[in-house]
Amino acid sequence: MERDSPCIPLGHIQTYFDLRKSLRLEPEWLLKKSHMTIDEPHEILEVIIGIDQQVFYRNAGIDYSPNEANRFVSTRQVVALVDQAVKALKMPYLGLAMGNLMTISHHGMAGVAAVTQTTLRECLDVISRFCDELFPPLSMAPRIEGDLGIFAIREEISLAPYSHFFFELNMVSFYNIMWHLIDKERHDFRVDFHYPEPAWGNIYRRYFKCPVHFDQPETRIVGPASLAEAELPLANRLMAMSAEKILFENIPTRAMRFLPLRLRRMLLRYYGAFPSLENAASEMGMSGRTLRRKLAEQGTSYQKELDRVRQRLSREYFARGGQSITELSMMLGFTDSSAFAKAFRRWTGLSPSEFMEKGPTAR
Repeated sequence: MERDSPCIPLGHIQTYFDLRKSLRLEPEWLLKKSHMTIDEPHEILEVIIGIDQQVFYRNAGIDYSPNEANRFVSTRQVVALVDQAVKALKMPYLGLAMGNLMTISHHGMAGVAAVTQTTLRECLDVISRFCDELFPPLSMAPRIEGDLGIFAIREEISLAPYSHFFFELNMVSFYNIMWHLIDKERHDFRVDFHYPEPAWGNIYRRYFKCPVHFDQPETRIVGPASLAEAELPLANRLMAMSAEKILFENIPTRAMRFLPLRLRRMLLRYYGAFPSLENAASEMGMSGRTLRRKLAEQGTSYQKELDRVRQRLSREYFARGGQSITELSMMLGFTDSSAFAKAFRRWTGLSPSEFMEKGPTAR
């Protein structure tokens, strides 16, 4: 699945750009809530809320009709929408401002399904699953590492040149949700971003009530592992199930029908012991021959997808401070370190040692 694959529900994307349901329409309130600074406050309402939707979507190559169901758009088209909004407002940090405006209610049934889970871990698991289906260019995953709980966000399909917009929007939005769900006395968060601090880096610190770091191994919210089992104040299993059912009845999804994406995410679960093509096919409910044919129809192959996963995992290994090429080679299933080094140079144009020397600039 690439930038031009129509895999993102248009109904979901409209939640980014149609904030009328969750906003009080006074410019003064909007300025205070979003920390926006522009010459004419009413421009915010005109551009984000009152912009002519037909023109807005048409400029991104989307033939838009109000209340249209079963429409999917591509990553490239979504990036074109962001480009219009950022340029119209002359606000490179728009992702931070919009993320801060997004309340739980603004996320609709997805928000209800998430916050009515029993624990924070279950809440984040649900958010991750929704992301897989509703916005596959990003993936989200909670995990525990020792005494730390981590909620990481990664880019699966290039969102350049507005990758930062999507990381900013989601990090602020989910940070705020977690802030309100967890007992204030138990807050001990930090937020990390995998990219260098942008020119507007000081603005990040307006939105997070915790330390903010750049040039980190990954983009993530980090807190105490003990919070994973924290019981949520709105826990209601029946409501959670009902909300998820309503969500997927009203917003069509197709992301996980894209075979390369399904395969890639399955392979990530097998880090250290990748299955053969035949075993992978069996787990996905088909024969090896069928898997090979279906991947070929989508312009890829099992080996290409495996290499894609290996490249991602190797970059993450080095970003987290790993330095043993022999260890990484074995974890990724290579016969020896020289075979891994050859593959790594093919992926990145650098040897593993050169990549480590360059550090964050190589990523």
